[in-house]
Amino acid sequence: MTETDTYELCCEFEPAHNGDVKSVLAISDNFIASASRDSSVGVWERTGPANFELKALLDGHHAYVNSLAFIPSDDNDCDASGGNSSLILLHSLKTLASETQDCLTGHILNVCTLSYSVKRKKLISGSWDQTARVWSRSQSQWGTDFTLEGHDAAVWGVAVVEEGQHCGCYLTADRTINLWDDKGQLLSRFKGSPEPVRSIVILPGMQQFASACNDNLVRIWDFDGAVVERLIGHTDYVYQVTLGENGVQLVSCGEDHTARFAQQDIRDAYMQRVKEAMPNDDAAAIPLTYQIGSDPRTAAEAFGQEHSLSENYINQIEAFIKAHLDAAKFDDSSL
Repeated sequence: MTETDTYELCCEFEPAHNGDVKSVLAISDNFIASASRDSSVGVWERTGPANFELKALLDGHHAYVNSLAFIPSDDNDCDASGGNSSLILLHSLKTLASETQDCLTGHILNVCTLSYSVKRKKLISGSWDQTARVWSRSQSQWGTDFTLEGHDAAVWGVAVVEEGQHCGCYLTADRTINLWDDKGQLLSRFKGSPEPVRSIVILPGMQQFASACNDNLVRIWDFDGAVVERLIGHTDYVYQVTLGENGVQLVSCGEDHTARFAQQDIRDAYMQRVKEAMPNDDAAAIPLTYQIGSDPRTAAEAFGQEHSLSENYINQIEAFIKAHLDAAKFDDSSL
């Protein structure tokens, strides 16, 4: 983020929850979910460029709701929510019925974090009971695949590695970050701070991940446990770190009442991601033809469908196109 980048409040959601909002989830460009201490989950729909309208309040916890995840499906997308009830409730986003579609039991204390992997079709949860659980659905029934035990404090951060060398592995965090294989066996334990780690996100390329911590820092790690970079700026606990647009920005927020954006040089970052996406150095390049003035996302999706590429690669192609368009604008303006 440069000194000239500015952000302004464009929308306040009303009617507001009756309690603190503990989690917000972007389901799509047009739908947002919010979780609150008033025991409800709100689902909001975009009704204009800078306006959202409350579509439903989903109940069932009868306690604080602290975590959210989106579970897409061919026939019935779901919102997963966890909280002080120790339950994980699934609500249909198709019907927006207040009644739960499913209830996942197993944790015995607050479910403070959730993450769903579309590619692995796994839901992972973290709890104050010092465990994480991996869940999956079989013949329409949800169940626990295994429980990840060994933490000595609340598990605040969870993530699933979807691709790459560590595909199928899991990350969980309390004061340490644990790396587990796809069967739930502990592979490594990483230590970077004596303070709790509050959030984890896998970075594009699946070779690194970021963590947010109570020591005011966002750290970039590799899977050998080395801290590659420390992002300084927050002045209090950092509660959340997530990926911004196209996976290049890191967005973090914390107790200092700020949201911060960290960004590498766009062209260098995208070029590195494209190189990482290539199967090997000898692989033949696939020519990408882009018509100036057309939509980068549409071009990327058409190219991805033609060559059977994953959603992750399509996102990389879209970002690559945008980066080169930005570079061309910069070059023209400097003439």
